[in-house]
Amino acid sequence: MEQIILLMLSTAIVAVILGIILKKFDVPPIVGYILSGVFLISIADADTKDSHTLEQIAEFGIVFLMFTIGLEMKLENLLQMRKQVFVYDGLQVLLSILFFTLIAHFVFTLDIKSSLVIGGALSLSSTAIVLKILNDTNKITNYYGQNSLGILIFQDLAVIPILLVLTILSSSGSSISNLLVDIVLSGIVLLLIMLVFGKYFLNHILKLVSKAETHELFIMIVLIIAIGSSFLAHYLGFTYSMGAFIGGMLIAETHYKHQVEADLIPFRDLFLALFFVTVGMHIDIQFFMTHIIQVFGLSLVIMIIKALIIFLIMYFFVGKRVSLETSLTICQVGEFSFVVFTQATQSTLLDAVTGQLLTLSVIISMVITPFILKNISKITNKILQKKDVHSQILNTSKKVLKNHVIVCGYGSFGKQILLNLKNANIEHIAIIDNYEFFENALSHGEKVLFGNPTQKHILEEAGIKNAKAVIIALHDIQSITLLSHTIKEINTQVKILAKVTKKSVLPDTIDSEDFVDIYDCTAEMLVERSIN
Repeated sequence: MEQIILLMLSTAIVAVILGIILKKFDVPPIVGYILSGVFLISIADADTKDSHTLEQIAEFGIVFLMFTIGLEMKLENLLQMRKQVFVYDGLQVLLSILFFTLIAHFVFTLDIKSSLVIGGALSLSSTAIVLKILNDTNKITNYYGQNSLGILIFQDLAVIPILLVLTILSSSGSSISNLLVDIVLSGIVLLLIMLVFGKYFLNHILKLVSKAETHELFIMIVLIIAIGSSFLAHYLGFTYSMGAFIGGMLIAETHYKHQVEADLIPFRDLFLALFFVTVGMHIDIQFFMTHIIQVFGLSLVIMIIKALIIFLIMYFFVGKRVSLETSLTICQVGEFSFVVFTQATQSTLLDAVTGQLLTLSVIISMVITPFILKNISKITNKILQKKDVHSQILNTSKKVLKNHVIVCGYGSFGKQILLNLKNANIEHIAIIDNYEFFENALSHGEKVLFGNPTQKHILEEAGIKNAKAVIIALHDIQSITLLSHTIKEINTQVKILAKVTKKSVLPDTIDSEDFVDIYDCTAEMLVERSIN
């Protein structure tokens, strides 16, 4: 225990010092965390057993990251992302496995079992790095950010069959049919337990704890839900992060999601930093220095192949720019590969030298990623030789917009509102969270922001603090109510307009004066009220 505490203390000190130094050179903090791990395991000679314990603790970082991502995703949002989740990455994973397997088998003359293991591991990207950076920079709500999120969600699901194949390849006594049946049954049990808990118990539990008015109890119940859901998934044979993601999605359906997110972010960031330190602990400095050319060469080849595969797949569904941005975002290899290469080496599917070479190449790809994501617009503009019109629309500066009207929604009613605002020469911007509607609005030259309007940073990006009115062009009373609360938390003076059938259906917690109590309310009437 004493050794673990000393190791964690040393980790924190080294990470802080390196973080401060590298920040002066504008180097992303993730790189500093990884270098801290290198220092501790190679120079400070940290004990391997203790570092493994540290890895287990650090895994909470990915758990909390996926939990907070789940908080931003309702089931309906996930269904809207079905193309990103199942089509884009289904093809990406299959083609990546095929290409890397063929390269490993025919170019590097490895046997077919080893080649399949390598292909499966290299097909996946880094959830921890990509989602953390996209979250920190608010790019996760951009079009390429949402595509990347959808692909990473599928990749987390793809971990299960890849591990299944690894088990079959390393153990001739395993029954494929039994393993498949176990996975299907476990998946059904996991979803049933989580859905029943979310529908019938979760909201009541959170309400009961919040009524106690003891903040630490609320934080404690949030941690219990996050860790409990991840443990349940792991117990049933799935990844910790998958369970945490589902747990976050359940809380996203409640009114407590914003408070839960605020309470969990400090834990997420702390454990994620620790996770990146443990990534650095996988680096064998002596091996790295003697194989530096092979490591960098292999890393670049892997990233280029993955980027090309993702780009070619998405090019048929979305624009050239979005395809390129998405491919650059997730062209690295993920942390899951460490598990695969370790298990494959232990089961003699891979020799020690090949395993270490692949592990180092993966880490290099992870180190390069923050620099790519930081300069993704510049890189894309350089490759395409033109500026990003869509990004300028997506990232409309909230400082430029003033005394404008924000329209939430883009159905037939929302379109009519925008048309009337345009005809009246009123400055406006629309927030749209549906991909098809978003693309339609862009094609019609509308000033739009892609994202969920109930998220504070999306409203702030749309200039909510300087807006004179918000028109909610939605029909669901729950969505209208939740959005109204979020808007008032940021700007108590802004005028909120929405069409509701009867004010009597509004909950007591909302100011009914914000809404138009008329069944046949027209878009023209709402626009007129927004400027008066």
